[in-house]
Amino acid sequence: MKLFAIIFLSLMSITENSCHKKFELIKATSQEWHAGREEAGYGTYYELTIVTGENSDNLIFDKMWVGKDFFEVQTFQKGKKMRNNLFSKGDTVTIRVNKATRIKPMPFVIKDEGKEESNIKNKNLPPKDYDGAALLSYVYKGKRKYFEIKEFIKIDPLYYP
Repeated sequence: MKLFAIIFLSLMSITENSCHKKFELIKATSQEWHAGREEAGYGTYYELTIVTGENSDNLIFDKMWVGKDFFEVQTFQKGKKMRNNLFSKGDTVTIRVNKATRIKPMPFVIKDEGKEESNIKNKNLPPKDYDGAALLSYVYKGKRKYFEIKEFIKIDPLYYP
């Protein structure tokens, strides 16, 4: 019986070590914002805080869907403003996207762009159904993977002057 327990625990530790995490989502927030002038618009910032288990050579975050809205994403390290998608194992990185709505004046000429616009919309549909608030797409060692974000924590809105 003791031998069985030792073998079982040994196998569990081997399995646990070989199944390391690629990244850990620490926090997912959403924050509405309102510009000071009507024509400047309004929107929502979506921000993910992630601790990486791999470096940026093996792990690339590139797309995110919030509902049916598509965003191309880049990462930046905590405390740095440059979005260069470079990070090391164990770094805390941030992904921030902006769903902006700007009030546009009515155009004088209506262009027939329906066919081209529908191709773009189909291209940016989520690749799979998901139940959460968002879907993050990433490439790990050359293979496309997806991570579902269950919900965003709403934080106080921003009111720009």
